Amino acid sequence: MMGHANRSIRHALFLAVIIILANTNHSATAQIAPYAMFSAGHYSGLGVGNGTGPNQSGGMTALGGTIGLYDDFVHLGPARLGADFRTIIENSSNSTPNGNKILGGLVGARIDAGGVPLLPFNPYFQAEIGAVGTNNGTSPNRTASFAYQFQFGSDFTVFPHVAIRAEYGAGQLSTSGNTNHTLQTFGAGLVIRL
Repeated sequence: MMGHANRSIRHALFLAVIIILANTNHSATAQIAPYAMFSAGHYSGLGVGNGTGPNQSGGMTALGGTIGLYDDFVHLGPARLGADFRTIIENSSNSTPNGNKILGGLVGARIDAGGVPLLPFNPYFQAEIGAVGTNNGTSPNRTASFAYQFQFGSDFTVFPHVAIRAEYGAGQLSTSGNTNHTLQTFGAGLVIRL
C-alpha cells in the first residue's frame, strides 16, 4: 500500500516538474510572430462609393491582404503585452475603372492570453494608429488620412509554432475636411510563432 502511495507521489511530482519546465520554456522563448491574412476592408461615410454624392452616406468594399508582425515582449502571468505592426493592401475592381482601393500601415499596442497553459487558442486585443489611403471608390488616386483601429481576434494553434487566425477590426479615418469615415476589416490567415 505504501509503495503504491509513493509511486503516486512520484508521478504527481514528475508531472508537476514537466508542467513547470514547459511553462518556463514557453516564457523564455521568443514571442515574435509574422502573419499574413486574406482581408476585406469596408470603408463607409459621406461621399464614399460609386454614385454617392458628397453629402450622401455610402460605402465600398475592397479585397486583398494584411501582412504584419507582432512581438509579445512583456509577460504578466497569463497576459502577454506587446506591439503589432501591419500593412493593409486591398484593391478590388468594380463596375467603374477606379476600383476600390485601401492601402495603409498601422502600429500599436497588443494584449493577449498567450500565457494560459494548454489553451488551444490565443485571444487578443489591439489598439493601433497610422495612415491609410483610399480612393473612396470614386477616384483613380488614393488620399492618405490619419487612422485608428481596434482589432479583436484569436489565433488557433494547429502545430506548436503555427496558428490560424480570425480577426475583426473597427476604426475611423479622419479626412482632410475633418470628416470621419469608418473602416472595418475582416481577416483570416496564418501566424508563424518564431
